[in-house]
Amino acid sequence: MLEHSLYRDCFSSADMRSVWSQHATISAWLKVEQTLARHQALENLIPQEAADALDAISVCNLDTERLHEDMMHVGRPIVGLVEQLRRQVGDHATRVHYRATTQDIMDTALALQMKIGLEHIQTGLERLTAAIGQQIDEVGDTVMMGRTNGQHAVPIRAGTKLTVWKVELLRRAQALEESAARGLNVQIGGPVGDLRGYKNGTGHRIKEGVAATLGLNVIEPHWQNARDGIADIVGALGGLCATLCKISHNVNLLSSSDISEWSEVHVTGKGASSAMAHKQNQRASEFGEAVARLGRQRAEQIGEFTTHQHERSGGMWIGEWIVVPETFLLTSGALSWVETIFANLMLDTDSMARKVSDFDHAAAAQPH
Repeated sequence: MLEHSLYRDCFSSADMRSVWSQHATISAWLKVEQTLARHQALENLIPQEAADALDAISVCNLDTERLHEDMMHVGRPIVGLVEQLRRQVGDHATRVHYRATTQDIMDTALALQMKIGLEHIQTGLERLTAAIGQQIDEVGDTVMMGRTNGQHAVPIRAGTKLTVWKVELLRRAQALEESAARGLNVQIGGPVGDLRGYKNGTGHRIKEGVAATLGLNVIEPHWQNARDGIADIVGALGGLCATLCKISHNVNLLSSSDISEWSEVHVTGKGASSAMAHKQNQRASEFGEAVARLGRQRAEQIGEFTTHQHERSGGMWIGEWIVVPETFLLTSGALSWVETIFANLMLDTDSMARKVSDFDHAAAAQPH
């Protein structure tokens, strides 16, 4: 459903889809293979000509149908990729994927894609918090009813409600930044992660060089079976989705006919009902809530895939292939909807004032 042309813009942003598309994923694998080869050439482990031949290959030179066939046969996509790369470099075939393993390539590529995905999320959060800040500047001193347990409490400033949301989003942005520092790591280690195919420190120099080239971090000895870094990132995205869900839900509540204090700017036909012509439903807030719920729920699944057995566990690892990209996609969709809310939000100050006035009269009539 996330790929259906009818629905895809409801559940994810175009930018995030470009990060996790099949083309982008294969490109990331290829980039890691090429980067590894360049640094191996610098250490004289493979000829420079081998690295140059590999650099000359692009995704357009690959047969994706054959990659699919090999994937279904082998159960891993890198085996078929390496076979195609070796055929294309001719005499340098034995130096492709030299001393590497499938997980080196896929994990490093995953970190690269997560890095780009997080940059998109952080940019969206900056836009969103700026939009909320503008609302605070414009209507922050407006008084409205505060509500606890679904009941009128006492009047509050609209700016207080909005500032709570803005500051919470800033904390979510900080949590994403902190998780990135722990989870965006290069994975170069070979079959069991310990660089046993290298001698005299060359493995560590290559690992650090690849990390520097790709803008990733280095952890020792490896994280083949230590998935806490990925869990941190996905969990932080889930926390953001929880905040976006709450904000969307509250905007929708305040937009209800019974409260009617906040609303999305209506354009003719937007939020229309097929059966009730008088209705103009709050679409951005309802989609923001729904997609954020999906993102949070998808993120919660990452814990299922952190309990690896021994040095590698395919049954754990494969689950990440779905959970990580879809969490990013759904988070991007939820964030886009909440951005739309605050780009078009209107506050009915008259309705807010009437409710505060009614409260004041009722409070005055109460015996002291």
